[in-house]
Amino acid sequence: MIRNPKAFAIGLVMLLSFALCYVGMMSPNFGNGRNGLNYADDTFNSFSKGSSDFIKESTQLAASLKGTNIDLTIKASSAADAINWGKLYTVSGAAVTIKDASLTIKGDFGQILSSVVVDSASMYKNDAKTVETKYGYNAREATNNWNNSLKKIDAALKAKSQFAEEIVLSKVVQKALEPGYNYYGVEIKKVGDNKASLAFLLSFYLLYTVWYGFGLYYLFNGLGIVVSKPKKKVEV
Repeated sequence: MIRNPKAFAIGLVMLLSFALCYVGMMSPNFGNGRNGLNYADDTFNSFSKGSSDFIKESTQLAASLKGTNIDLTIKASSAADAINWGKLYTVSGAAVTIKDASLTIKGDFGQILSSVVVDSASMYKNDAKTVETKYGYNAREATNNWNNSLKKIDAALKAKSQFAEEIVLSKVVQKALEPGYNYYGVEIKKVGDNKASLAFLLSFYLLYTVWYGFGLYYLFNGLGIVVSKPKKKVEV
């Protein structure tokens, strides 16, 4: 039963307009077949990518280990993976020996990490073709192979107590390789160049949330469903 027609009408109008807005947001009219949520998600990913460029810092980290040689044996999950891993290190100037799924890698660790940074920079710039030409197979797979093989090298360095090299490796993976892989295909946008878009999206999100909340509040108020403190019982 409607107890407050005015409040009920306000709530009903707010919720209906909210639903219409939601339908509009879910329509694929925001470019490239995207709906409003996809568009907002892509925009925030672009802003995030724009603030995750640590290639210059990673280049300096890799350069700090130039002349530091490694001689390690790691194991891939299969012989086929070992061959693809080997291509990465061979192109990077290391001597690689493959036996079944095992690889023995000998070379300048700084040079290897520099190659990781260069490939990561290409992926960060959405330039997969350069990486594919370099190794002869899919760029995403190559980047993932860097990640998987470097995890093995990380463990091997710790086992040999080569902690200085392991620390630099971890930073290069975190600051270059992971952003390059995770942000591949995402357009780069700087927050400073898109302040109006960011302000609009944040303001709309806040307004939309409050809009729904007040719609429910007025609707329930009109139905007489309200939250109130219980009256204190007065004893005689």
